[in-house]
Amino acid sequence: MSLSKLSLTIGTLLASLNSYASVQNVADVDGYERTTSYAYGPVSSVAITSEHAHKLILNVQLSNEFSRCDNANVYSNRTHTNLASLNVSINSHVLTSLTMETEFSDESALQDPKTVHIGCTDEFGQEFNVLVNVPGAPIVDWQVSLQPAGKFIYIPYSYGYHSAYKIESRLSVNNQNTQSYCTTLANRGVSLGLFHGEDRKGPFHSDVFIKNEVLTNPAHQVLYQIIECENAAGKTMAVKVFNLTNPNHIHLWEDQLIVK
Repeated sequence: MSLSKLSLTIGTLLASLNSYASVQNVADVDGYERTTSYAYGPVSSVAITSEHAHKLILNVQLSNEFSRCDNANVYSNRTHTNLASLNVSINSHVLTSLTMETEFSDESALQDPKTVHIGCTDEFGQEFNVLVNVPGAPIVDWQVSLQPAGKFIYIPYSYGYHSAYKIESRLSVNNQNTQSYCTTLANRGVSLGLFHGEDRKGPFHSDVFIKNEVLTNPAHQVLYQIIECENAAGKTMAVKVFNLTNPNHIHLWEDQLIVK
C-alpha cells in the first residue's frame, strides 16, 4: 500500500473514531410535560416526580442494564446559567431506574423554564447528553379592584360592611405546561367564579379571565380569596384580602404572590 493511501486510510479511521467519540445530544421532543419518552439512546423515559418549585426530582428509566448516567445539571432557559447539580442514585431493586434530585436556592429562577442535561453512556461506550425540559412554576398576574355598589350597613358596637360591591378582575395565567390546573383554594363562602364563571379550570396552558360584575355581600366584613395554579414543576398562589368595613371605600388589605 502506498504511503498516500495509508495516510488516507488512517485519516478516515480517525475521523470515524472522532465522530463516534463525540457526545450526542438527545432532545426532549415532548415539550414541557411531566413525562418525556426518548426514541433512542441510553435513556428510555424521564418523569418529573417533584411537586414543589424549590425542589426538582426526576425518575430516569434507562434503556437497558448496560447503560449508565452518572451526572446531571439544570440550567435556566432565561439566563442560561447553571442553577444546580443533581444528585444521582440507583434504585437497588431496579438497576435501570435512577432518581435525580436537587434543590433551588435562587428564588428568582423558580418561574424560569429549565433544561436538565444528563450525562450518559450506552452499552457501546457512546456518550450522550440527554436533555429534559422542565417548566417553570406557573406565572399568575391577578389585577383586581372592588368599588362600593350598594348601601353601607352600620352595625352598633361592631364593624359595618358594604351590602354590594363591583368587582373588576383580570386574571392572566401562563402555566408553562398543558397538564396544569388552577383552582380557588379558599374564599370563606364567597365564590367569585373567576375562571369563566367557575372556581377552577384545567387542564390548560394559558388563558386570561375577565370578570366585571356587581355582587351582593351577604354580611361579610372581609373578602378573602386564594387561588392556586399547579403544573409539573410547582405551584403559584395568589392571595387577595379586601377590607369591606370602611363606609367610603374598599381597600386591598393583603396582596401576596407565593411560589412554592
